[in-house]
Amino acid sequence: KPIIIADAALLSQKNIDALRDGEYEYILGGRIKNEKDVIKEKILKLEIEEGKPRELSSPNGRLIVTYSSKRAHNDKRNREKGLRRLEKKVNSGKLSKKHINNRGYNKYLKLTGNLTISIDYEKFQADAQWDGLKGYVTNTSLSKNKVVEHYGQLWHVEKAFRISKTD
Repeated sequence: KPIIIADAALLSQKNIDALRDGEYEYILGGRIKNEKDVIKEKILKLEIEEGKPRELSSPNGRLIVTYSSKRAHNDKRNREKGLRRLEKKVNSGKLSKKHINNRGYNKYLKLTGNLTISIDYEKFQADAQWDGLKGYVTNTSLSKNKVVEHYGQLWHVEKAFRISKTD
């Protein structure tokens, strides 16, 4: 059987269970910031160097965590860009109830009293500790580096889908 490689956004726990029930091996992009607090604490205590993945166990298999300075730079830039956009909305007074959700950079909004909207800069700063980190969940026996290498090939499939949608 092939090893299933997929982005975490596509697979729910139900689908992961179905893969397991079908006895498939898989490598999935891990949502490390959505893990249980105990696992998140363990991740943040790991000393992860670029090119040297670390491993923890998770309910869905082995959780492999990597660090990339390039990813850290992009994560920081995107977080700051999102914050600037959010500050602009808050300062303009054009932020209404329909804009309030916990998606994207709205998670930095702090709601108090009669809906006084402000930005939670502490939460923004705390998010920086995740810059550069990427997780992979697998039930394979492949080495940590092989898991990361195989997942890294996913872009070929995504590119093929984009091409097939446009031609």
